[in-house]
Amino acid sequence: MNQDILENPFWKVAARFTLSFLLLLTIVLTGATYYRYGNLDVIQDSFDDGTWIKFILIRISLGVTYGVAMTYFARKKAKKSIGNR
Repeated sequence: MNQDILENPFWKVAARFTLSFLLLLTIVLTGATYYRYGNLDVIQDSFDDGTWIKFILIRISLGVTYGVAMTYFARKKAKKSIGNR
């Protein structure tokens, strides 16, 4: 795994982390919405009044931040573990 993180370009690893985080976040938030309201009608209401754009932009920026941070720290840890061999 360490070698894979170091061999691939930074942006590819960050994209993997970002997409994984966004997928997990989508599943959790959809489940929470369903649990809170008992249905998913609030999602359709969000599309109707246009508030979905802000919601999506915030989630994407969180995902990108998470992806970049995790890639940075994972690559740093991988370099450190290779150096300690």
